[in-house]
Amino acid sequence: MVADCFPNSEIADGHPWLEYLKKLRRRWCSLWLRDQFTAGMLTTQASESCNAQVRLFLKPKHDLDLFFIHFSSLLAEKRRKETESDYNGKQSVPYIMLEDSPILQHAAKVFTPNIFNRIQKQYLKTEPYIMETLSDTRDDGMIGYLTYMIEDGERSDERVVLVDISTRTLVCECRMFRTFVVLCRHMIKVMRHLGEKYSRYYILERWTLEARKKVVVDVDGCVGPSVDSENDAGIGIAMRYRETTAMLNQLAKKLSMAEEKDYNKWMGVLKKVCNEANKALSKTITSEDRRSIPITGLTLKEKSNPRRNDKERYQSMNEKERRRKKRVYKKGMASNEAVTPDNNTQPDDHLSDLDDTIAQW
Repeated sequence: MVADCFPNSEIADGHPWLEYLKKLRRRWCSLWLRDQFTAGMLTTQASESCNAQVRLFLKPKHDLDLFFIHFSSLLAEKRRKETESDYNGKQSVPYIMLEDSPILQHAAKVFTPNIFNRIQKQYLKTEPYIMETLSDTRDDGMIGYLTYMIEDGERSDERVVLVDISTRTLVCECRMFRTFVVLCRHMIKVMRHLGEKYSRYYILERWTLEARKKVVVDVDGCVGPSVDSENDAGIGIAMRYRETTAMLNQLAKKLSMAEEKDYNKWMGVLKKVCNEANKALSKTITSEDRRSIPITGLTLKEKSNPRRNDKERYQSMNEKERRRKKRVYKKGMASNEAVTPDNNTQPDDHLSDLDDTIAQW
């Protein structure tokens, strides 16, 4: 590249900076990154997206206090959108174009709507492809298949897909599954030919609907930060609370659908285990360890019912005018009743009082 671009320059003999980049090509060149998980993002896409989001909440003139206030608002907004997307994904059913496909049916139940749409697009692209068997089973237990499509009388997009007979797993030459962990059209074409189903090997937890129920663990297998750390105590307790709640919710769902005999049996076992755990933990947890650390979660604001109280409901101009006329009418009736003559009142006095009332009106 240097020789072609700078044929008559000193750079053609060698440039230190370009030679340094060439040595690091396995870290930045996309050709050597096809075996690394990148989630389909480009080199600077993550940084540019983060900067664009931050600019919506943060300004250069903000001091340190305003920075943390607005940054907390940014995190709250991101979590709100994530919770909203998670709710919409679980409450809605994606549209399946080919209902007879077992691959798409299984993917619609497991993956998020965005990932399912990607898989469905790849599935629909397999129709014009042609598949050929390259050879018999090799010594390493692999079978090769060649997939291609015909465009203008010529082959295009030729890819080799290897199938491991022992594990029934596929590897494609395009490396899309390695970088994005989503089946490519070449692998789906071979799976349709072999009658394979969407196995657990092709499912990445972060793309599933149940991803938020999982608990993040560190390299040592610990759930979140250690509760011994004073700064991270709240985070560690919250993550352990989340893990315990998710496990007990699954157990409660299965127990509620069990038969009466099995329900009573396992409820007795569960009560016994809970009592033993409470006794054991009450001895190990001292009074100093019982810190009041709130477990924060998703809270929905209660919507005020505008028709619950007439005073809280917004009134139009016509309603206000009718109410005003009604008050004036009642006030006039009250004034007339106050000046109504009795048997001891003279007629002239009554007329004078009525004249005063009319004058006030």
